[in-house]
Amino acid sequence: MATVSAQAAPTVTAIDVADPTLTTPVPAQPISTAQPISTAQPISTAQPTKNSVMNISDTLAAQLQPSDKALSDANQQLLSRNAQLQRELNDLQTQVNVLVYESKGQLFLYGAFTVLISLLVGIFISWLVFVRRERW
Repeated sequence: MATVSAQAAPTVTAIDVADPTLTTPVPAQPISTAQPISTAQPISTAQPTKNSVMNISDTLAAQLQPSDKALSDANQQLLSRNAQLQRELNDLQTQVNVLVYESKGQLFLYGAFTVLISLLVGIFISWLVFVRRERW
């Protein structure tokens, strides 16, 4: 009892927009991944010849190429953003250094207070011992 599922390939109806007299759509054809279908040009089954070389300016990559001015503007924006981030990084690094030195200073003070308190406690304990000895 195995179940088999079949899926049909999607179809596209292409209309030649360059021909205004065409009012009926071209019959639907299955979509092929090897050859893209363009709605701006009629679908032909003829093999390409040497004279029908694709113009480089007709490709999508050529149409999406940014202009030199746009690239220059984007580059300037990125350079200014980079300089701003560098300044922020330097400020944060300075703050980190200040915090590190402050924490080292606090640790030194804690150590100094610990030594001072230990010295005072030691003097007090020794005073108690010597005072009690005299009473014995």
